[in-house]
Amino acid sequence: MTGDRPPKLLRAALPLAIGLSVVGVLLIRTVRENGGWHVVHGSVTIDGWPWAMAALIGLVLARDLGYVLRLRFLSHHSLTWRQAIETTVLWEFASAITPGIVGGGAVAIWGLHRQGMSAGRSTALVFSTALLDELLYVLAVPLLLFLLGPAAAPEDLDNLLGWGVLWTSWGLLLLLSGLIAFGLFISPLTTRHVVFWVSRRRWLARWRDSMVGFANDLQQSSTELKSLPSSMWWGASAATLMSWVARFLTLVAVMAMVVAPLSELDPLAMVARQMIMWVYLLISPTPGSSGVAEWLLGVFFSPWFSLSSSLIAPAVTMVIWRMATHFIYLLLGVLIIPGWMRRTRRGS
Repeated sequence: MTGDRPPKLLRAALPLAIGLSVVGVLLIRTVRENGGWHVVHGSVTIDGWPWAMAALIGLVLARDLGYVLRLRFLSHHSLTWRQAIETTVLWEFASAITPGIVGGGAVAIWGLHRQGMSAGRSTALVFSTALLDELLYVLAVPLLLFLLGPAAAPEDLDNLLGWGVLWTSWGLLLLLSGLIAFGLFISPLTTRHVVFWVSRRRWLARWRDSMVGFANDLQQSSTELKSLPSSMWWGASAATLMSWVARFLTLVAVMAMVVAPLSELDPLAMVARQMIMWVYLLISPTPGSSGVAEWLLGVFFSPWFSLSSSLIAPAVTMVIWRMATHFIYLLLGVLIIPGWMRRTRRGS
């Protein structure tokens, strides 16, 4: 086990190194373009920053509480608080060290299975959370665009290509939502038949029994999810909404600390721009969208950064924002996952 530790630590440190490098380059370039380091003076924080910082901490906790509550609701409380918290950390850690298009869902399925949940049930649970996420996104984006129009996108991306990428991605997420809903809730029997058909391939013969068992388990788990009390589904939906709102308001709190007072910001427009930016983060090839996220932040939120008289406010915003939404999970993963691995291996 000790021989595997350096590569794992290196993999966890890579997104941090990429992100801080991009922030550093942007900071140096900004300072040089505006008269050099001698013009940087005073504190970067603004009046009322302690309240904004308290709001930031509360939003981070609310976002993760939403994830934990959703797992508890969809498992009908069969997951303990500790198991739900550790699964959330594992899930977010995996998302932080993999490209945005990959995500941490597969690792979450493995983690739930390692904690004693059957493969079919853990798959159904993770796909259910994915369905709630996708549905929220495909419903919220048109609504926000209807309310705000082109103001929801920066001028650099307010063109045919920018909107084309957005609506193509939106359509793919809508299609994915439909596929998950059909395969998991509308016709799980079809999903079972598909897995059976795939398991008959000759080159999969050695795994056929496991695949058949998985298909039966997945169908049973789908039936159990459909029979969950409506209160569990309403609770999971509310927890999903809480997590997303908290995630996107995190940037508002950070900018209220170092860029401009909340009264000068436009939280609704900032949330809308983050939802559009999220599409580009999904297709990012870097671990945890490192580098891409920092660059896009400058592109999407330059109108608000211009409100600050401090040259380093954008760079400080990027660092704090990424710490609150990304780097924190690298730290939590390194601290929590090794002990979780040892404990679940022992079966305790």
